Amino acid sequence: MKLSKKKGLAGIVLLAALLILSGCSGDAAPEAEAGEGQEQVRDISLYEVIHRSEDEVVAYYHDAHWHGFIPEVEAGSHMSLGAHLEENGEAVELDGDHNAIAVALAEGAEDGIVSFDMHGDHVHIKGEQEGITQVVFQFLHDGEVEFETSLIEVQVLAGEGEAAEETETEASEEVTEISLFEIINRSEDEVIAYYHDDHWHGSLPVIEKEGHVSLGAYLEGNGEEVALDRNHYTLGAALAEGAEDGIVTFDMHGDHVHVKGVEEGTTQVVFQFLHEGEVAFETGSIEVIVE
Repeated sequence: MKLSKKKGLAGIVLLAALLILSGCSGDAAPEAEAGEGQEQVRDISLYEVIHRSEDEVVAYYHDAHWHGFIPEVEAGSHMSLGAHLEENGEAVELDGDHNAIAVALAEGAEDGIVSFDMHGDHVHIKGEQEGITQVVFQFLHDGEVEFETSLIEVQVLAGEGEAAEETETEASEEVTEISLFEIINRSEDEVIAYYHDDHWHGSLPVIEKEGHVSLGAYLEGNGEEVALDRNHYTLGAALAEGAEDGIVTFDMHGDHVHVKGVEEGTTQVVFQFLHEGEVAFETGSIEVIVE
């Protein structure tokens, strides 16, 4: 009889334990699936790709898919693409330093069709050989990829533009003299200095140490505008002969340059017009101050 009572008591205890465990299991929240609730590093809601030679949006990425297309490019040539990005309804400033764009081959895409040059606020896609491949566009912060689009197709055509290229080169060789060299502060879209009749008018902006200024240019040669196409015609800058070194450095982007402040001080720079990578014209020196 005593043994029977012990068995009964043990059964009651076991049943109670099962009910408690069952109740706890019922109250527990279901485990989240992998990735659920995780946020992207940056929530880029709009990624517009701009064909810079036309100043026109050719494609945009929104709600995880593309609208439009990337223009075809000929083998041996390139296209220059900028971007407009929005995050939380506001434009993302692409300063080419902390915030930049980039492009890369999509995973599994055919290699050897295109190559890329990155210029911070824009990219060049170069046609290497005829074919079709896929690329992705990226947003970088301090060199780290914080957003990436899905893939979009790029087609490279056979190099049918050689005659046009020769014509353009011949035309470029006709530029024998630069009569006007205007320097444009790109952040203000304003001419701040110009070189004419062998001397400067105006001045360059003061640069903060570890900061930079982005400068574009407008040139006239033989009485006509010289278009900086970032290919045959480009803009350059350099230290003037005998100027103090270590105050500034330069980044060249074809149609504009970045002058970076390295150390406090004053130095002198010259601006250059380059044809096919060779200096065809150089201004006199102009002062630049870093504070």
